[in-house]
Amino acid sequence: MMVQRVLTTRDLISARKAMIGSGFFVFFQFSLFLLAGSLIYSFMGGISIEKDREFSTFIVEYLPIGLRGILLAGILSAAMSTLSSSINSLASSTINDWFGGDATVQKSQIVSLIWAAILIGIALVFDEGDTAIVVMGLQIASFTYGGLLGLFLLSKLDRPFRTESLILGLILSFLIVFYLKQIGLAWTWFILISVSVNILVAIVSDRIFELIT
Repeated sequence: MMVQRVLTTRDLISARKAMIGSGFFVFFQFSLFLLAGSLIYSFMGGISIEKDREFSTFIVEYLPIGLRGILLAGILSAAMSTLSSSINSLASSTINDWFGGDATVQKSQIVSLIWAAILIGIALVFDEGDTAIVVMGLQIASFTYGGLLGLFLLSKLDRPFRTESLILGLILSFLIVFYLKQIGLAWTWFILISVSVNILVAIVSDRIFELIT
């Protein structure tokens, strides 16, 4: 959703305001989540509940039938809108950044389908029943955050990079996280290693492209 807000702005100043505003909104949103969790914990007297089942247990066992259905419908609609906005943001960024804004409906649909398949694949990789959903969410986020942070740091270097070098570094930063996941390395190392791989590969590949051309 943050990417969508930035893409709809008219200039750089408006984009900065949108980014800052999104930060405040997300802070408020997570504060509400934490408040709801704290209230449920207090309401249930601090009893131990199965991990990641606190909110669903409260809905099923304590809410009246009508309110229960309305709340579940709201949760499902929020989940659907989050998924659709995520895929739309990824597709929009891909079309604008990699294809220079040369978009057609068919091309956008194909890119959206590819990103949906990638997200499904990541979800299947992290399908672990013994991992808390918060930790799982941070693990999934580490797949892309390292590559994005690497691109940001590369943009601050006082030298231009070829698009091919940046794309290669970004792709390899994604793949290295899959490898680290498979060998069982702690997920807290994912972002640091993927950033390092992204920067190193982009610089080395750019040098190689310079020698070849």
